[in-house]
Amino acid sequence: MGRADSMPVALSTRPSFDSLILEPVPGLKRWTQLRNAGQWISRQWKETTREVHRDLRSKDLRKPIFYVLYLCWLGLPSLAIGILASTQNVTSLVQGIVTTACQPDGSFSPYANSYNAWDWASSGFFEITLAFGPMGFTPAKVIDICWDVIVGRAGQAVLAMVSWHVFSQYTTTSMDDSPVTYRTFWIVFLHKEPTFYSIMHLIKDFFSYRRLNSTVGMIFMITTITFTLVFPTLASAMTGYSPVNKAFIQNEDGNLIPFSDFHILAYVIHDGYRVNLTTDTYITRPLGEYYIDPIVWTGDDEMTYYGCFYRERCTLVNAVSQYVSSYGFYGKNNTKSTWENTTLPAPALNISAYYIPPGRLFGNNWTDPGTQRKPFHDQTGLTYTMSNRTYPLDYITTYGSCQPVLNEYQWGFSFAQLFILSVLLFVWTIGISIMWLKAHSKLPLQGHPEVPKGWKAVILLAEAMNTELPEAGINAHALKDQEVKGKIRERLKGGSVRFDAPLTRKEYCFRTALYMWFKTNDLGKRISRNKWWWTALLIASVLLPLIMMLGDYALTPRVFLIAISSCTILGILLALSIGSTTRSRLFVTWIWIMAGLIVFIGVCASGKLDKHSRSSR
Repeated sequence: MGRADSMPVALSTRPSFDSLILEPVPGLKRWTQLRNAGQWISRQWKETTREVHRDLRSKDLRKPIFYVLYLCWLGLPSLAIGILASTQNVTSLVQGIVTTACQPDGSFSPYANSYNAWDWASSGFFEITLAFGPMGFTPAKVIDICWDVIVGRAGQAVLAMVSWHVFSQYTTTSMDDSPVTYRTFWIVFLHKEPTFYSIMHLIKDFFSYRRLNSTVGMIFMITTITFTLVFPTLASAMTGYSPVNKAFIQNEDGNLIPFSDFHILAYVIHDGYRVNLTTDTYITRPLGEYYIDPIVWTGDDEMTYYGCFYRERCTLVNAVSQYVSSYGFYGKNNTKSTWENTTLPAPALNISAYYIPPGRLFGNNWTDPGTQRKPFHDQTGLTYTMSNRTYPLDYITTYGSCQPVLNEYQWGFSFAQLFILSVLLFVWTIGISIMWLKAHSKLPLQGHPEVPKGWKAVILLAEAMNTELPEAGINAHALKDQEVKGKIRERLKGGSVRFDAPLTRKEYCFRTALYMWFKTNDLGKRISRNKWWWTALLIASVLLPLIMMLGDYALTPRVFLIAISSCTILGILLALSIGSTTRSRLFVTWIWIMAGLIVFIGVCASGKLDKHSRSSR
């Protein structure tokens, strides 16, 4: 017998079920992958929410929320200034593109871009040039009242609250070396209301009796009180409602015809009967879908008008344009021609034209072989038609007017006043921030947990008066109030209130401290540690002003990018302040991005973007 291992092994041809058991079924494998992915997502979500909850509980949210609100407050006037400063035509700022010949100030002009928002004439300064509507009288009145109450009065309350809080802190830092008068102390620490009385007496006390350490600080305080006092008036004066205007043209009979009934002439087919048209058929260019009046846009050396971007609405004018591009004008081509798949015997159709803007229609650069001139290139040749009558552009400009529409109103802003108020709010924000930083860097007083206010301020004022009045020989109980005031001015130069407690950091210099902070702080390490977050913040911050420069081009993507980039900036800032982990920061940032997306969807749902996009076609 031979060895067993040398014997040949017979291969089995029977099917084996081991491979079927060991190898997963493709459908089962896919299901397992989906289940594992779902479990991973669920686990990541639970860990993320746990980290966010831990960050929210372990950190004081008042500072991050304050920073975000401050940036929003600072960004609001900055954004308004940026948008308004880059605007020439204020109507396009509201409507996306100008659609009517009635200008924001109520005047008539067939030129869409003729109104200059920066021409602050006496009439235009108070005109409602940034208007929204149309609407009824009641909604316009309700909006105007709500604006005056909410923005005017509530805005004044916010300005006063913030300003006097900072004034009291700043004055406290100055009273260690430069005491203030009784009246100044009362206005800053107790009165806390913007009145004409407080303004006049602060001016008198600052420049006649006792000054603060900083002249700039005194001037800023007086200016801020004045600004706070007149803020409701400014907020109310820059808004209002006015009737909606409609453009009309006075014809030869003295009747007013709506300008929307007029059309811009492009061509005239003088032998239109040859193609089943009438003799001297006027070929006009239809308006854009959302245009109200046949207005034109002027440039340095050309004039354009919109519309005719939809083929079904412009079949005839496009057919004429194609025909004259092949056979020329005035019927001078003595050959057969083709008109919309129909062969015409010689000569070609006798077609002339008026002014043709450069663009889709043929004729602007056409040269007459006989005169070697371009007859349809002259802008003065622009002509309108209505009821088979022609009206040159000069006639339209001379006899055009805007009349109010019955029971239709619009509410809005004066461009000039809105811009001025935005600049004033921005200057106030920067100034009050610097004043707060300078005061906050030197406080608190030693032994005093807070700046004096309320009853404590009353006690301090009473102590100062009880000390100084007897020394000056003033018996307040035996004199009338006016006599006491007069003797305080004469003998005490308004009196003096100071704090005996020294400042904690009296020699603190804001500029030196800022330099040392940048020099010794681990800011560089923190930026390096979060470099990708700071890179994303920088990209979003640079992207936002670039998007604003696009004007009316690509409106829908522009609004989308503005909403997303703005919310991304706020989200990253809040995430860096609150979040301690990458997941937590991503969650906070994503919440803000979703908020921006919701805003964009809401704007799209309103139909405003669709209207603007189509009107520019």
